[in-house]
Amino acid sequence: MADVTLAEFSGSVWLVGGEQYIDDLLMGTLAKEISIELVPCEQKSEVHKLWAQLCGPRETFGEPWIIHPGIVARIRRTITSEYSVFFAEWSVALDNDARTVIASAANWAIENVSASVVIVEFVELNGPKSIVDLSSLRAQLVTDALLTAGVAASRISRSSSQVGDVAGMQQESQRIDITFTQAEPAA
Repeated sequence: MADVTLAEFSGSVWLVGGEQYIDDLLMGTLAKEISIELVPCEQKSEVHKLWAQLCGPRETFGEPWIIHPGIVARIRRTITSEYSVFFAEWSVALDNDARTVIASAANWAIENVSASVVIVEFVELNGPKSIVDLSSLRAQLVTDALLTAGVAASRISRSSSQVGDVAGMQQESQRIDITFTQAEPAA
């Protein structure tokens, strides 16, 4: 988890982790090394579960800090625009963590309509065809999930990097990255 964790449900966002940073978060003065994560939730109970998990059991009933929509918009613009979706070895199944990452990336893409979405595969191009095919299928599943979440197909492209370009990565990379590129301003 990040230093600061925000939970989003039904258009509202709450601070569920990193309460010690709330003043800087609200004022926009967080140090660059402080990471922020925005976690989409399907039910309000998930917000409270994250809050208890990250901040400890609540001694009193109440709500976590709700964050003003204007501040959330500013935070979304500053959150890193790179997401990694991990798969189990030889699997194409999207688990809950993968779905959460994809939902966060889709939300970022929808909020930042000028950014292009790039799906990055990590493959050994001269490696076994089965591994290349597996990576391609994983990338397509991530793409399909983004499309389902409302990201326009015209904004999505694919790219690949050699597995060897990333230190410690094995021949069969279990990772697909979702990155964003901003359009260059017109001269």
